[in-house]
Amino acid sequence: MCAPRSASVLDRPVGQWLSNLRRPGALESHPEWKTALEAVDEDWNPSWPAEWQRHFAVVREMLAEETILAYVEPGVTVHGMDIGKWLDKQRKPEVWASLSGGQRKRLGAFGIVPHAPEPEAPAKPSTAPVSAFERGVAALAQYKGPGRALCGFQGATWSGWRMGRRSSSVCS
Repeated sequence: MCAPRSASVLDRPVGQWLSNLRRPGALESHPEWKTALEAVDEDWNPSWPAEWQRHFAVVREMLAEETILAYVEPGVTVHGMDIGKWLDKQRKPEVWASLSGGQRKRLGAFGIVPHAPEPEAPAKPSTAPVSAFERGVAALAQYKGPGRALCGFQGATWSGWRMGRRSSSVCS
């Protein structure tokens, strides 16, 4: 019963009527009206957005005829609402976490559960500038590689290396 405001039945503007009844305090002097509306549909005035309830109502009707949860692909449109896209969005872990307990309970009753969280992507190498020393160490590590020795550094000093002088020791 979360009909849009423009909904009408038998030339009666039921959507506008329901919208008026959902206003805060509209039923304070008529508790029997609230009871009668809840007897028709407990979710006639949900605590979550009516738009969410409209989408859910369509999913509920679609799945009521199925014995197992059917996959509703994005692009499946009912009454102008992309139900598949909406359903996929509800199953995203970050959206699922933002739903109220009542919303998760209603989805779960039809076997709709959140997707497994995607594994975190490996950290990207830092693009921060590094010192000349750090670049040198990284270059040495790449040059050495498995099974390679750093010939020329045995006994040499950095200053001797820079000047082109190497020690006379031989790498094995």
